[in-house]
Amino acid sequence: MEVPELSRYRVSPNEYVPSLAPVFFNPLMELSRDISVSAVQVSSDEMGGLRICDPLAGVGARALRYAKEVEGTFVVANDRSPLAEELIRRNVELNGLRNVEIHRRDANALLADYRPRFHIVDLDPFGSPAPFIDAASSALLPGGMLFVTATDTAPLCGAHPRACLRRYAARPLRTEYCKELGLRILIGFCQRVAAKRDLALVPVLAYGVRHYFRVHMRVRRGARLADDVLSEQGYVSHCRECGERVITRGLVAHLPGECECGGKLQHAGPLWLGKLADKVFVRRVLGDLSRRGFRLSSREMGLLNRCAEEAGGPPTFYDLHRLARMVRTSPPRIRRVIVALRSRGYFASRTHLSGVGVRTDAPRDLVLSVVSKG
Repeated sequence: MEVPELSRYRVSPNEYVPSLAPVFFNPLMELSRDISVSAVQVSSDEMGGLRICDPLAGVGARALRYAKEVEGTFVVANDRSPLAEELIRRNVELNGLRNVEIHRRDANALLADYRPRFHIVDLDPFGSPAPFIDAASSALLPGGMLFVTATDTAPLCGAHPRACLRRYAARPLRTEYCKELGLRILIGFCQRVAAKRDLALVPVLAYGVRHYFRVHMRVRRGARLADDVLSEQGYVSHCRECGERVITRGLVAHLPGECECGGKLQHAGPLWLGKLADKVFVRRVLGDLSRRGFRLSSREMGLLNRCAEEAGGPPTFYDLHRLARMVRTSPPRIRRVIVALRSRGYFASRTHLSGVGVRTDAPRDLVLSVVSKG
C-alpha cells in the first residue's frame, strides 16, 4: 500500500493526526480491518461471491484488502478526493487486482445510484457515519451486511450530549458504562433509519475499542421484521445515588422519574436493548482469524472471545471498583464474583468494554452483597 507519510502531520512529538493528511489513512485501525476481512470471509462462505462497496475509501486500505484477501469478491472503492482516487488506482496496480472498480463521487450519490445493489456496504468515515446510513441502507441487498465505524465517541458517550441529539436523535449519559450506551445509541440510530425502508438491521458483532465503535449488522427486508427490531429499542434510566439502572422497552414509553432509593433517575436513549453479538457468527469469524495469522491476531481473538462470552447478557454492566467503594471494601477478583453469581443461577461474564466490568442479570443488591464478601 502507498499511504501518506503520517510523521509529517504531528501535533506533538508522540502524536500524529491522520485527518490532517491530504488522504485519510489510520494505521491504528488495523485490528478493525483484520476482523472485517474475516467477517467478509464468513459472509462469503454463506452467500458466495460478494459485491462490496467502500464509499469512503481514502487510500483504499479496506476495499483492497477485501478484494485481495477474500476470494470471489467484487469491490467498488469510492472517494470524492482526486488525490484519494489516484492513490487507490496506484494501490490497485501495486497489488495486481482486477476485481476493483474505482469511482470519484459523493458517497451518498454513489450509493443511491449504483445498480446492482451490494451484499456489503462498509461505512468507515472520519467522525460520524450518520449522514450516510440512509443511502447505505438503500444500496443493500436483503440478507446482506452493513458495517459501520463511528469515531465520534465523545458525543455518543455523553461528553457532548447536544451533538449526540443532533446526529443520532438520542440522549447519551455519562456513566461507568457510557461506552456501551454510546454503542447502543449508534446501533439504534442505524436501525431507525433503515426501518423507514422496511429494513431490519440486526447486530451480529459490535464492539468498542480505543477511539472508535464498530458494528456489523445483517439486513432483513420486511415491515414486520423492522417492527420487531424497533420493539427491542428503549431507554436506560440510571440512578447516581445508588447505581441502579432501569430498562424501559419501547420507543414511546413512560420513563420512571424516581429510583426506589429516592434518587432522581437520568435517562439515555432511545437505543438498542438487544444482543450486541450473535455467538455463532462470532465463532465463525474467530475460526477464520485463527487460520490467517494476522500480526494482531492474539488481541483480535481475545476481543472476539470476550464479545462471544458476553453475547447472551443483558444491557449494561457493573464496575466492580465503583461497587467496592459503595460498600467500603477492596475490589474483589472479577473471576470470584462471576463464579459466585453463576452459582446462584444468574448470567455473569466479563465485558470487553471495561477491564473491571461484570455483565449480569443478577439484582444490584445481590451483586453488592457478593462484592462486600470479597
